[in-house]
Amino acid sequence: MAVILCLETSSKNCSVAVSKDGETILLKEHFDENYCHGEQLHVLIEALLKESGIDISDFDAFGLSCGPGSYTGLRIGAASIKGFGFALDKPILAIPTLKSMAHYVHNSKSIKLNKETLICPVLDSRKGEVYMSFYNDLFKEYMGAFACDLSSFSFDSYLDKYHMYFFGPGQYKLEFLSHPNACFLNGDYPSAEYLSPLAEEAFQNHNFVDIAYFEPMYLKDFIPTKSKKIY
Repeated sequence: MAVILCLETSSKNCSVAVSKDGETILLKEHFDENYCHGEQLHVLIEALLKESGIDISDFDAFGLSCGPGSYTGLRIGAASIKGFGFALDKPILAIPTLKSMAHYVHNSKSIKLNKETLICPVLDSRKGEVYMSFYNDLFKEYMGAFACDLSSFSFDSYLDKYHMYFFGPGQYKLEFLSHPNACFLNGDYPSAEYLSPLAEEAFQNHNFVDIAYFEPMYLKDFIPTKSKKIY
């Protein structure tokens, strides 16, 4: 049983949560189309601590959505979580972003799962690409997280065998799929809420990361873009 601060910064949704014994007891989120992690993450954490009455030193561990996703967002989340871990000598838990999304849908009972279904979380990536992974009805990894080039990846070989449930903010790029086994659920963004049960499981299994050497799961090299902000 643990009290864990969970951070989700892999997408446009900057999200923090208090997890107690695997349940989210308090959640703070701020969505921004232009990303806001640098400005909002610690503001949200401060509000979370004030409302919960929990001191930062009271947490048993710190959990992070470790990617794939926004390079800058993941860097900000990782830097924050490392800082807490170093300063307070507490363990760090790294939860794959797509896994947390898949776990949430798998346990939501929003779909009927069987051996002929795959659940497929999808995150937006560069033009013509998405990040995705496949999980079966037993929540076993059928295909691990990968950067999918939509111009060359063949979905038909999977769709001919399985009903594939696509969900997440990157699924709009898959709208070209006309196969009857392609099903689309929702476009919800990753959330710190999704991390709670997996963070608790990792804590109980002592699946801690080495703070000094931990790096998020980027999958691809960083390509800088021009800022859209007007000064």
